[in-house]
Amino acid sequence: MNERITVFDIEVLNQDPTSICAIGIVEIVNQKIHSTYYSLIKPKNLSYDMYRYKVHKIKPQSLIHERCFDEIWQEIQHYFHESIVVAHDIQGDMMYLRETLKSYHITYPTLWMSCTNVLAHLVYPYLKKYNLKELSKMNDFEFKAHHALEDAKATTDVLLKMMIKKDVHTLKELHQLYHLDFGEMKGKYYRNIISPELAPQLLEMTEKEDSILYHQSICFTGKLSMPKELLEEKTKEVSALYSHQVSHQTNYLVIGKNGFYKVRFGNKNKKVKKALQLMKQGQDLRIIHENEYLQLLETKK
Repeated sequence: MNERITVFDIEVLNQDPTSICAIGIVEIVNQKIHSTYYSLIKPKNLSYDMYRYKVHKIKPQSLIHERCFDEIWQEIQHYFHESIVVAHDIQGDMMYLRETLKSYHITYPTLWMSCTNVLAHLVYPYLKKYNLKELSKMNDFEFKAHHALEDAKATTDVLLKMMIKKDVHTLKELHQLYHLDFGEMKGKYYRNIISPELAPQLLEMTEKEDSILYHQSICFTGKLSMPKELLEEKTKEVSALYSHQVSHQTNYLVIGKNGFYKVRFGNKNKKVKKALQLMKQGQDLRIIHENEYLQLLETKK
């Protein structure tokens, strides 16, 4: 079966999410490295950030004569279109990529997303650390950390080693083994893969694929009519994932029935503010009443 995977890593120059200053790409076809790509990039915002510099050692002065992102995108867009895109922190890297695409008015490519950090939590459930350096050390793979192409190569090695360990021939098979949904991007639509922190819940739950809430990420806020622990247990029973914070992975923010309107339409609840911000950015997220959630718990696909 032909399967094309694009593993990538980026570096950003400063706190501006559109300040991508380097990108490294490894293209995998049928579990073999097919091509690689690396380039420095001149961001619109060239302000200096000491913290970022200590990480990647890229100074603004070295980028003045580099090409801007929209020019680089012309060279690399084929890696992302109709491909499975992988990074070790896909949530963070895709956030920077999305913001940069929007800043240049570039339409989202159609792609699916996976994350070696999430997968490592499933394949190696008892590790204490899951950063790229520790996983590479475990696999005896040496690389220069925080160089975009070197990081992409290390991520590729981690991914291929996990596929070998679980004796699968495609990344799709590895996802199916753990009932893990890919993230998805297309047009104006974006749905993230689950976070590494939520991944262990997949190992504990009974799979109920007929539930409409199957593998949806749920967060609760406000005064609930029943103990939150009970709602979290009901959430697990339908193969949904509960989170204590609203994030790029959240699908539903459930507001307790007691004082619903004040929480939903007031201006003080931090979770609601975060959810509205993410929805404005195109995230597939709904804010619902506790009673509606209780009905969804009983709803089949």
